[in-house]
Amino acid sequence: MRCLTRYAIVAVTLLVVASAAAENYHLLTGVDALRYPGATRYIPGQPQGIQPINDGDRLAGTTNIGPVVSYVGFGVPMYQPNRLGSLSFLWRRGNLPFAGGVPFMGIEFLGGPLLDLDGDLNNGQRSLIPVVDVNAVEIPGSDSYIRLMPDLAAGQIVLADLDITGCNEGAPGFGPKIATIIATIAGTQPDGSKLPGPNPTIDTRVGTLTRFAGSSGALRGVFRIEDLGFELWEDSLDPDVSSPEVLGSMQFFGRLRGWLVLRDRITNTFQPLAGEGLGPTGWPSVAIGDVGRVVNTANGLAGGTATILIGFPGENYADPGNGGLPLADFGGDLGAYLDAVVLPRLTAGQDRFVYLESTGFGVNNSNDPIFTDTIGYDATIIAAASVCGVQRGGDANCDGVLNFDDIDAFVAALSGEASWQATNPGPGCSYKCVNDLNLDDVVSFDDIDPFVAALSAP
Repeated sequence: MRCLTRYAIVAVTLLVVASAAAENYHLLTGVDALRYPGATRYIPGQPQGIQPINDGDRLAGTTNIGPVVSYVGFGVPMYQPNRLGSLSFLWRRGNLPFAGGVPFMGIEFLGGPLLDLDGDLNNGQRSLIPVVDVNAVEIPGSDSYIRLMPDLAAGQIVLADLDITGCNEGAPGFGPKIATIIATIAGTQPDGSKLPGPNPTIDTRVGTLTRFAGSSGALRGVFRIEDLGFELWEDSLDPDVSSPEVLGSMQFFGRLRGWLVLRDRITNTFQPLAGEGLGPTGWPSVAIGDVGRVVNTANGLAGGTATILIGFPGENYADPGNGGLPLADFGGDLGAYLDAVVLPRLTAGQDRFVYLESTGFGVNNSNDPIFTDTIGYDATIIAAASVCGVQRGGDANCDGVLNFDDIDAFVAALSGEASWQATNPGPGCSYKCVNDLNLDDVVSFDDIDPFVAALSAP
């Protein structure tokens, strides 16, 4: 019965978003390379000077920056920790198993090329499980991504997939392969095919998308994301630590919240977000409400179910200092942070980006002794997509110039895509990208005033 329920939820999800298109948001990098995202600190009331916590405000590019990340295992890892300067991270609270348990914050630095773990790019099949004595290889031209399906008209957003490479500092006494990981959506099989995940009531993959005009009332193309339930699986390249034949060595659960920001089609720029009321980040909150929850483990590992605890025995991960620090830079204004740090990392063709965060919980199905089934499994994702590329809103005849010559083609577009196509617009042009000026996913009379405004824009 549970399998039928899981498949039914997936089917309903696909029907709900039938009108939305999948968009690959590639994880951004290029900030504070080789450094921890946070300055050295310690959990209040816990042993000082033994193992610092370096998560900080859980954002790259702020003044709360940490020291250089040193690899601490033996051998040479595939990647130096945070070599690319990640803006996206997985956070995992644990305890080193000595001296009664020393607080530890595992950080996965996310982004970069995807990996083929069997080391063979020419066998016609990508592998997502490690092979003994074989080194993984990068897939040329690939990049870590989260695939989203925003439906602006319906006010919903779907998490369709994710495929991410990451790295970390390793662990004392462990070899280098534990320091490189892959993250996949729950239900991913070793060959990359997908089955429904084991926890559909949490892993809903559907969230709300609400248009946000900001404090000024004039923001366009900004949408608040809330309650996007997910489950992702993390696996290292080490077959002796991970589950070597299936995925799901570690499971992250949560509800993503944040922002989808589109380039304004009237001005052809991203509007400033500072002072518009996006508010702070969610830190230092923790998922206290999920303590005691029972979840199904990935592929039935470790007994098939797990109960989420509040922390390592004798420690409470809901105590102060466990959920990161609030944003102090930019007056605590996330919008100002996005203006200053994220926008400069976008390419000319990337016309939208997402900021996503989750305070969540997780399950450890591996032999790793540091992490257990607790709260404190969190995520920060900052990624960008090129859907319209450099196409200019209002350039209805697709000649690369916005002017009065676009009026006839735009008027035709109001009668439908077929009428617009009959005007023979230039090649490589999207009906919605050039004619949906008010960013509601529909070309209609509501786009007339924005079209006129675009003609008058500098």
